[in-house]
Amino acid sequence: MQIVENWSRIRGRVEEWKPPRKSGEPGTLTIAVERVEDVALPDGSRHRNLLAGTAGTTIHVIVPASAAARVEPPKGSTAVVEVRRTGSPGQLFANPDRMTLTPR
Repeated sequence: MQIVENWSRIRGRVEEWKPPRKSGEPGTLTIAVERVEDVALPDGSRHRNLLAGTAGTTIHVIVPASAAARVEPPKGSTAVVEVRRTGSPGQLFANPDRMTLTPR
């Protein structure tokens, strides 16, 4: 199976945050998705959006260790995260440089 370069911008409500168990591990952010947007490339084209149909669902996003150490979103806060799907079914990863978490 070939992996397709893909990114989606997810906006939603934080349902749960599972921080890393130990230093250097990822955390998991559970988001109730309200809106999904395309992510533009520098040339004006767009990344393939494989998550367009997830509005109204709840997803689990793996937050890389580089960002997980500084993330502490309270339940109910707003998350805007660029996310990509991997080759494993249902596995989603956050772009650690493209995450915004704000209280509601």
